[in-house]
Amino acid sequence: MATAKILNPTLEPKNSHSERDRKKLDAIFETQVTEVSCSETDGDKLVVSPYSDEPHLLDLKTLDTANQVLAKALVDLKCLREDYATAPYVEIFNWDEVIDTVRKLSVTTNFNWTERSFYIVVFRSRIPPTTVYADLGVLDKAAHAEATLSGGFLKYWFGKPDETGRNLATCVWRSLEDARTGSVGPAHAAAAIAARHLYDEWKIERLRLTINDGVRGFDISNWVNRESKLLPIMAEVPLNSVQVEALVVMKIVKACAASFPTITTGSIVGMDVNGTLQITNSFPFPAADVASSDSHPNDHMAASNIAAAAPRSKANVAYQNEMIKCLREVNVDANNVGWYTSANMGNFINTSLIENQYFYQKEINERTVALVHDVSRSSQGALSLRAFRLSPTFMAAYKESKFTTEHMQKTKLTYKDILVELPIIVHNSHLLTTFLHQLPAPPPQGELDFPASLADLTKDSPQVPLYPNVESLDISIDPYLEKTCDQLLDSIETHYTELNNFQYYQRQLAREQVKVTAWKTKRAAENATRAAQKQPLLAEDEWERLFKLPTEPSRLEGMLNARQVDQYSRQIDGFTASITSKMFAVKSNLLPDQ
Repeated sequence: MATAKILNPTLEPKNSHSERDRKKLDAIFETQVTEVSCSETDGDKLVVSPYSDEPHLLDLKTLDTANQVLAKALVDLKCLREDYATAPYVEIFNWDEVIDTVRKLSVTTNFNWTERSFYIVVFRSRIPPTTVYADLGVLDKAAHAEATLSGGFLKYWFGKPDETGRNLATCVWRSLEDARTGSVGPAHAAAAIAARHLYDEWKIERLRLTINDGVRGFDISNWVNRESKLLPIMAEVPLNSVQVEALVVMKIVKACAASFPTITTGSIVGMDVNGTLQITNSFPFPAADVASSDSHPNDHMAASNIAAAAPRSKANVAYQNEMIKCLREVNVDANNVGWYTSANMGNFINTSLIENQYFYQKEINERTVALVHDVSRSSQGALSLRAFRLSPTFMAAYKESKFTTEHMQKTKLTYKDILVELPIIVHNSHLLTTFLHQLPAPPPQGELDFPASLADLTKDSPQVPLYPNVESLDISIDPYLEKTCDQLLDSIETHYTELNNFQYYQRQLAREQVKVTAWKTKRAAENATRAAQKQPLLAEDEWERLFKLPTEPSRLEGMLNARQVDQYSRQIDGFTASITSKMFAVKSNLLPDQ
C-alpha cells in the first residue's frame, strides 16, 4: 500500500510569490483542461485529478457500474467562467455536458440508471501574499493520495488564485461515508492545521448531486439528510471554552495596568482545537495620540473613548494584519482569534464592546472572543479575566438594527441574550509547571541523589509551606464593594432616564395617533358627503403627509444598561457573601448588649 509523506510547511521571508512557483501552479492547472484521451490510462486506473502518478489514480475495479460511469464522465469536467472563485457553483462547470456523457455511457454499457445522489465538497479560499505555493502543493498532494486510498474519490479539481488570491477547489465523492473516511487521516489533519497559517480565509460548501432515473435530468443543491438538517460533517465544533497561555495572561495584565485608568485594547492570536480556543500570543494596539485627536488632551475619558474604538479602526486593522504577517514568517500561530480590553470596576458592557466584538464575529469562519481584564478587581488579589461572545440571536438583531419593542417581543430577545460567557483555562507549559512546583521549597543544601525509578519521583513530593493571610480577617467594608454600589445606583438612574424617554415617546405617539384618528374620521365624513353629491372622493392616505409619527427610539442602550446592572448585582452578591460571614462571626463584639 502506498503511503503519503507529510512535510511541515515552511514560510519564505519574502512577501511575494516566486515566479517559479507561479509557473508550476499554471502548469498543474493546465493539465486539467486536456482532452479526455489524455486523462485515461491503460487498464482499470483513471486520472481524476491534476496528479497523474500511481497513488493518485482511481481504481475503477473498486466501483460499481454507476460510479464508474460518473467517474469517466467527470473527466470531461471543465471550468466555464474566469470568476470561478466567487461564482455560484452550478454555473462554474459544464455540468450539462457531463450529464450528457453519463447518459451516453449508460446506453453504451446497457446500464439501467436509477436515481442516485453523490456528495460534493466545495472549498473557497483566499491566499495571502506570504503563502508559498510549494507548501500548498506538498499538503494538497499528500491529502489527495490519502483520500484516494480510502476509496470513492471520483473527481478532484482546483483552480489558480486570481489577482486577489481567491481560489476554488472541489471534490466529488461516491457517498458521504467515503468523504468521512477519506478526511480523517494524518495528511488531512496536517492540512487543516496549516490552513490557519496558509489562508487568510476559507469557506466549505457541501452539495448534493442528484441524477434522475434514466439520466433525464440532474440537480445540485445543499446536502440535506432525511430529517432535512444540514449534515455536520467537517463543520466547525461550537466553542465551549477558552485556553489562555500563562504568558499571554501576564502580557495582558501588564499592558492593561500600565495605562490604567485609560482603556487598553489589543489583539490575540491562536487557534481552535476541538471546540477549545487556544490563545497563544497577544499584542497591544498602538496608543492613540489624544492631543491630535481630541480637543481636551488632559481628559483621560477622551483617551479611553479613542482606545475603546481601536480594534475596529482602519489604522489598527492594518497594524494587526502586518503583525500577523510577521508572526507567520517566524512560524508562530498567526490566526486572529479576537481581541482584549481592560475594564474598571466591572464597567465594560457598552456600545464599544458590542461594536468591536461584532466587527470580529461577523467574519467568515470566525472563531473569536473578547477577553475582558478588570484591573481594579485584579488589584484586590484575584485575577479577573473573562471571555465573551455575542449570542446568535443578538447578532441577527444587531445586523438588521432591529431593537424595537415589536421585534424584541417577537424574537423574545432580552438583556440576558446579549453576551455568552465562556470558561477560561490558564495553561502552563510543562517546564513552567515544574518550576512552579519547585519554587516554594527551600533550595537543598547538599548533593541530591538521582532517582532510580519513576516511583522515586512521586514518593517524596515537596512540602509546600503555609503562608498566613491576616488580611482575610479584616472586617471592614471592602472599598471595591462601596464603589460598585455607587456605580449600580448610577446605572439604575440611567435605566430610569431611558424609561422616561421611552414613556415620552409613547405619549407623543398617542397624541399623534389621536390626531390621525380624528382626521380620518373627518375625511370619511367628507367623502360620504361628496359621494352623496356624486363628487370625486378625496384621498384618505393624505394624513401620512400631514402628520409625522415619532420614531421609536432604539432599545439597545436600555438592554446594555440592564445587562450592566446585572453585572454589578452579581459583583455585589459575590462580595457580600464573605463580608456577611465575617460580620456574623464577630456579632457578639458588635452588639455588646447580647
